[in-house]
Amino acid sequence: MGLLRPRLKGTAVDFEEYLFMSSMFISAGRGAEAVEAARKALALASAEEPGQGTNALIMLSSAQERAGDTKGAEATLRQVLAKDADNPTALNNLGYFLTEHNEKLQEALGMIERAVRAEPQNPSFLDSLGWVYFKLGKLKEAERYLSDAARRNPTSATIQEHLGDLFKKLGQQEKAQASWRRALSLAAEAADTARIKAKLNGETK
Repeated sequence: MGLLRPRLKGTAVDFEEYLFMSSMFISAGRGAEAVEAARKALALASAEEPGQGTNALIMLSSAQERAGDTKGAEATLRQVLAKDADNPTALNNLGYFLTEHNEKLQEALGMIERAVRAEPQNPSFLDSLGWVYFKLGKLKEAERYLSDAARRNPTSATIQEHLGDLFKKLGQQEKAQASWRRALSLAAEAADTARIKAKLNGETK
């Protein structure tokens, strides 16, 4: 990340650089540094370009989640929606966040449905919708949306892992194993790799 710092100019043009740095820190699992970079971007967001503040807040929420600040991440996304109630990315991210934590699943469903209506071909949004249906026990709907998401984005480890979990729930063990193997081949982070391997080895309930 040290290579990025010389690119900073010490002016408002650093906004995009700090956003990029935050994204890189998130990918590297360095949550605290991701939060710091996102906050610097937020401080540089132009009042004349409302989208900058929104983008910085969405990045900040992802950084907060990576740093383990779950309440902060939720609060930041709700801050976005308080100003821009129809922002599809914020709706999807908050809906998925709640789904992952098994909280307010009906609220999560409503948010993700609105995101999908806004961007019906977005594979990340379709995955979120399939995943919340899975958590709600609506497996037919879950399969519809997760399969569509996988078709639109065949290189997502998350989508393949979700499909594997669904197939296991449906009693289709061979399909589950195949999806988890694909997920494992696509996973980049150690925690994801370990979790998927545990599923392949039957070490999870």
